[in-house]
Amino acid sequence: MRPVELLGLLALQLAVPVVAISGTSCERFVLPLPLSSHGEIWQEGLNADLERCSQAYDEADYLRVSARFSTGGDPPPPPNPRPRPPPPLPQPPRPPPGTQSASDDLWDRAGAKGCTLGWGMQAPDIDAGALFVPVLTSAKSEFDTTDDLARWFWYPFPENRVADSFHDLYSTWGIGWALKELGISDYTTEFEGGKNALISIAHQSYDSGAPDVDWQWYQIGDAAYRATGASYSFTVNADQGMLVALNRESPRYAAKERVPAIPADEMPRLSQFSDVSWIIWKAMHKAPWSSETRVNHLKYFMSVSITNVETQQIIKRALEANRWNLEDWPGHTFERGWPETKAILGSPNVQGFAYFLIQHKEQLGNMFIDAIQVFRGETRAELPCVLMHVRQPL
Repeated sequence: MRPVELLGLLALQLAVPVVAISGTSCERFVLPLPLSSHGEIWQEGLNADLERCSQAYDEADYLRVSARFSTGGDPPPPPNPRPRPPPPLPQPPRPPPGTQSASDDLWDRAGAKGCTLGWGMQAPDIDAGALFVPVLTSAKSEFDTTDDLARWFWYPFPENRVADSFHDLYSTWGIGWALKELGISDYTTEFEGGKNALISIAHQSYDSGAPDVDWQWYQIGDAAYRATGASYSFTVNADQGMLVALNRESPRYAAKERVPAIPADEMPRLSQFSDVSWIIWKAMHKAPWSSETRVNHLKYFMSVSITNVETQQIIKRALEANRWNLEDWPGHTFERGWPETKAILGSPNVQGFAYFLIQHKEQLGNMFIDAIQVFRGETRAELPCVLMHVRQPL
């Protein structure tokens, strides 16, 4: 499923009443005049003032939670037997690039990246800093709180933009049976007893009266930046130690869709999924979201409905190297140290989880991704999914 198709559909769904965000102080700044690709001013004479409210957000303020947590009854039972819905008529063709194996160049690059990340997850923090360009004395991320998210213009989706179907971890995401067999809750917090909080955070404002995303600006110090419209959607299960990436479109890619496109050197400093997901993961390890307070109570990462062509190609070559095919859960397991495991770890959809661990050693220790399972999501698209087993060194 393409990220842009999901943008605007997912919202934060948690088990406590709605808490509104309100500003405590305001500062005014003049909206910079946006230029077209030819350098002309879009609308001559435009000099609109925006009022920007700034405040320190705690987790309860930032995490706008849903009043629709529980339907008051039990969730519907999972389908039995496992669903295999007929393909639509006519069946849309699969994207050809995804059916090809990774080239030698892509495979070697991913393998080298995965090897480096594998080392970095278990290396001391000061040594792991050498992974970054320029080299750092520590791998620790500079971002740690929901105040950082708000400052860099990351806000939760409005809850009215989510469709009920997106809480269906069976038919929509194709991972319900996998979660159930792992002993993990197979429902979101939309249902009574569900433990997976559905989160969607976007790099734009949805406040009433906010202009189109192409016209949204925010200010950091003396510098003004444009909203990219990027979004990260994922589930957090703090009680059982699982984080699932559903849909990710980073600022670097979303910026290309803006009019005019935003240059690569004008991206927000807080832009990576590893930073955004860490902040929410940490924030939700406390009441009212969870009774589990240990942020290192982390067992699994998962990336679902993978459409990234490079990741698909790497997965295909990894399977072919073992004479395997992409199959339903439990699929196939790649053990730590295998060259195929390193290549998958270095793929675009998986490497962010390694950075999640590498950049938060102070809280997590030297946790690392051990085995990797690859399986086919039980949806009509039958897209690949990757489950990562997270371990703490003995």
